[in-house]
Amino acid sequence: MISIIILLLGIVEITIARDPPTMLPNTSNFITKDVNENSSIELHCPVTNSPDLSIQWSKNNEDLDPMWLSPNVVIKRLLLKIQQTHLNDAGLYKCNVVNGFGSIYAQFRVNIITNETVLNNVHDNEQRTVISSDLDSLSGEAPEFISRSNDGQTGSTKVIQPEGTTVQLKCLASGKPSPEVRWKKNGKILSEDEYGVTQTQILIIKDLRHSDTGNYTCELSNSFGAINATYILIVTEKLQFFGNDPQNTSIEN
Repeated sequence: MISIIILLLGIVEITIARDPPTMLPNTSNFITKDVNENSSIELHCPVTNSPDLSIQWSKNNEDLDPMWLSPNVVIKRLLLKIQQTHLNDAGLYKCNVVNGFGSIYAQFRVNIITNETVLNNVHDNEQRTVISSDLDSLSGEAPEFISRSNDGQTGSTKVIQPEGTTVQLKCLASGKPSPEVRWKKNGKILSEDEYGVTQTQILIIKDLRHSDTGNYTCELSNSFGAINATYILIVTEKLQFFGNDPQNTSIEN
């Protein structure tokens, strides 16, 4: 019996992720959904599932609490289902997925399609299709990184820096409208009090301490899409130099 319990514990340990959440293969983190009014829709967050994931859904940047949603909306971890769509269900939905090693998210632009009878200057039975989303009246571009690291890496970038120095983590990106920026450390939004300005594309951390070690993720988004990048910052003991002082490091992603 004891050996069976140990075996089961080993299986559970294997299934727990040791890396940041990742997107499913051949999927996008920005998806557009057109759905007819009074029909159902399912939003599947395209992230690899794992028992240790914390998942938060939001609509138009407001968190959705499953305890307070109407029976028409059902949230089950990586799935959000609207049983019968109405015009006010249109908007920008987001699933934010976090574990102890990092975070990732995907966005869904939901358009509700309805048929309205046109009464002016047309026949009574002529119909038009209206897509219920203010975003359709805008023209713009999804965020896109301006530059990557020198080795062309598109995943996490490891940065090793001694204590007492300064590091700059860069997420330079373009987009129309200009993307909003949010920085996180180990899946939690950075504190303005501790890190200063955290809503710019360059995060500057001065006088590094060992406690600054962690995964730093920049999230850039606008109405047309979202991108993110993660830095794995490792702060080592201060090195002893007998020549010039160590130079500060600037990292671009």
